[in-house]
Amino acid sequence: MLTVAQLAPLKDRDPYLYETLTRMVSAVNATSQRAGVDPSVPAPAPSPIASISVQAANGWFDISIADPSDARPGLFYFAESDVTPAFSAPRVYFLGASRNLYVQLGNQTLYWRAYSQYIGSLPSTPVTFGTPPTALIGGGTSGPTPQPSQGSGALPNGQVRGGNGFGANPGSRIPRQTTL
Repeated sequence: MLTVAQLAPLKDRDPYLYETLTRMVSAVNATSQRAGVDPSVPAPAPSPIASISVQAANGWFDISIADPSDARPGLFYFAESDVTPAFSAPRVYFLGASRNLYVQLGNQTLYWRAYSQYIGSLPSTPVTFGTPPTALIGGGTSGPTPQPSQGSGALPNGQVRGGNGFGANPGSRIPRQTTL
């Protein structure tokens, strides 16, 4: 947040200038907070989503994210699927502001998880479908074998990683969490 230490002496000398500058600082700080671009402190991760619900039939997967949190504008959602409950090579689906995804993936057995993230923040802790993670079978005819996952976000040295959202690279101001 923007702070101007030299404002205090102005309060007695020129109260109108002091009030104007104080309002400008407040406006800049409010805009930074809403946009998630405060250069002095990384934005914290949003609260974890409440749950993810998944249904599957005839090769279609219907994903619904429940998130009753009091979020500010600009919150984005991500869903991930993987063939293992460890999510070692997840396929990332960017949902934007939507909390639903309806996608044809064929006759695959997949585990699902979801999380949210603001631009400029760390991703929230992923929430899996089922505890422990539960696989769903798509059923129906199978489509082509999926290509290898490329992860998401900005990653150093071409690393592929799930649970990364928009990502964080070494030059960014946000330190990456090591566990999800």
